[in-house]
Amino acid sequence: MGDAFTVRVEIAAPPEAVWAVIGDPEAVPRWYPTYTSARVEGDVRVLRRADGVEITERLLERDEAGMSYAYSVTGGLPLARHRAAFTVVPGPGGSAVVWRTEAVHEDPSVDMEARLAPRQREALEGLRALVEGRGTATG
Repeated sequence: MGDAFTVRVEIAAPPEAVWAVIGDPEAVPRWYPTYTSARVEGDVRVLRRADGVEITERLLERDEAGMSYAYSVTGGLPLARHRAAFTVVPGPGGSAVVWRTEAVHEDPSVDMEARLAPRQREALEGLRALVEGRGTATG
């Protein structure tokens, strides 16, 4: 499908505690500081960035028991295609969050992993800080 990559973070908390945050599609601004708000209507999520840009996503399959959900960016970014998924898995110190992304930019010369993975790693660090009690909820 284009650039496919995975970012991962280990979190010292039980999977259920991690899923309670990342599994809430409106909680994104609590752990991803690029976003100031999130609203969900049906299977559509709209995220607003600090610069005012709105990103529209379609929420795809969701597996509560497997602690995972997938989404696709459908508007607001110059993407030809996009699909991403979060999965919370048990880890040696508590849990791990795996964020798998497949994306194709409108400009095929753009390296989507180079563009997105550093931001996603930073966001997952925010998630870790929030869940481990080292951060505060914003938004």
